[in-house]
Amino acid sequence: YEALPLVSDETGEHEVRFREEDRRVVKRTWSGTFGMVPVWQDGNWRPGSATPLEYLRRFEMHNLLFDDDVRLEGIIVSDKPNLLVGATAGGVSIVISQRWLVAADPERPHPSEEEITTFMNELGFEAIPDSFFGWFNESTALLLLDAKPDNLIKTAEGILPFDVMLLRLDEEG
Repeated sequence: YEALPLVSDETGEHEVRFREEDRRVVKRTWSGTFGMVPVWQDGNWRPGSATPLEYLRRFEMHNLLFDDDVRLEGIIVSDKPNLLVGATAGGVSIVISQRWLVAADPERPHPSEEEITTFMNELGFEAIPDSFFGWFNESTALLLLDAKPDNLIKTAEGILPFDVMLLRLDEEG
């Protein structure tokens, strides 16, 4: 993992690297953390810390909903210092990979808020007011957060999310 070129170490959930031979992004959760999922807090849906199972379910739902190919690559146990404020050194990280998404227009890779609204409505989602870029699909009981432009790419295939938070409400808890 460490030999792969670094793409970003500035996200709240992952350190991101690139694997050239299969054109995949490889993401490692920050040591001792397991990404984020929607949680009900202070009368609204907000990002909250995920358990390992919640994190894996999130990407299972992502694959089904967006016809993606997120894969579990493995687990890393580390004794290195954690870069997150207030976190202790060491711990377990989950490693996943996703296909590298190529923007149709490199000058404008992300969809506009209006394009995201159209995309989400076509998938049967309705916006959740005053949430963290939240959407809900009543027929599937899927809740989605963090659908902001930076987490979606406009490709030749259309708009594709790569880092949104999903929760099936009938699986909560």
